[in-house]
Amino acid sequence: MRRFRSKGLPGRSIRRWLRRTIVVVCVCMGQACAQGWGQETSTPSLHHRSGMNQKQTEADANQTVDAARQPSSLPDDVWGTYQFDHSSDTIELDLDRNKLSGYITKLGDAETDSTTPLTFFFDQSAIDGGEISFQTRVVHGVWYSFRGTIVRGDGKVRADEGYYVLQGTLAVHHPESGRDKSADEMIERHEVHFKSEPQ
Repeated sequence: MRRFRSKGLPGRSIRRWLRRTIVVVCVCMGQACAQGWGQETSTPSLHHRSGMNQKQTEADANQTVDAARQPSSLPDDVWGTYQFDHSSDTIELDLDRNKLSGYITKLGDAETDSTTPLTFFFDQSAIDGGEISFQTRVVHGVWYSFRGTIVRGDGKVRADEGYYVLQGTLAVHHPESGRDKSADEMIERHEVHFKSEPQ
């Protein structure tokens, strides 16, 4: 009887096929797990990018508002020092390329700082034609905002007191926290007429 050599055992082929199938399944599962983990850990970077987009949107909005404002129509010599609440308190206004800056200097209102001069620098300000507005920083639990204009006063020449008058609405803000501006605050509003000081 003639013997034939088998070219391959069916058992070995099945075992090889099973090993390859198991390896492929494990690799696929590993990739799926890695992708799922990557999605979970990528959340902070997505938040970071959205924050950048929000800042860009705010910057674009500010540029749009600035573009809508009219150049100053106020006289060139209105900028300088104006009287504030008391004789020793003043507001300093400065204009540079249609940008308003300045500060308020006054004695503190509390017993602990009543002899201390406090300086409230503007942190927001704007000029729109003949109207000016500003907000100061918070100092010792208080900050100020103003909206109004500058008109001619009783002074005969610019060197006289009251040649110009800063008039409008002054708001005194008392934040709930005492440190930061917030929606929770007490506000006092006053119609004011502050005379320019002699130059």
